[in-house]
Amino acid sequence: MVQVEHHPKTPLKVSGTAARPAALPFSTPFTAEIINNLRYGKVKIPTLDLYNGTTDPEEHLGVYKAQMYVQDVDDTTYYRYFLAILKGVSQSWFNNLTSGTFTCFQELADKFVS
Repeated sequence: MVQVEHHPKTPLKVSGTAARPAALPFSTPFTAEIINNLRYGKVKIPTLDLYNGTTDPEEHLGVYKAQMYVQDVDDTTYYRYFLAILKGVSQSWFNNLTSGTFTCFQELADKFVS
C-alpha cells in the first residue's frame, strides 16, 4: 500500500518521485506532458564531455543516446538529461528554444544536429 500525503500548492510525493507543478519558473522547449511525467527511477547522468558547440553534434548526440539507451529509460528521461550535457553557446541555444516546441526526443535531436 502506498501512502500519499498532499498539501495544497505542493507537489505530490510518491515513492521518492515528485510530480511536477503545472507551471515552471523558467522557460523550456518541452511540452507540458513531458514536464509533468513522473521521473524514471534512478538514472545515471551520462559521463561525456559537455557539448559547447565546437565539436560534431551528431557524434555527441550518438554518445549521449548510447549512454541513455543502456539504462533502458523512457523518452521523457532522454529529454530531461539532455540539458545536463550542454554548456556555453549550446546551452544558450537550448534555453532560447520556443516553449512547448518538442513532443518527442527525436524532434529535439533533429533540431540539435541541424
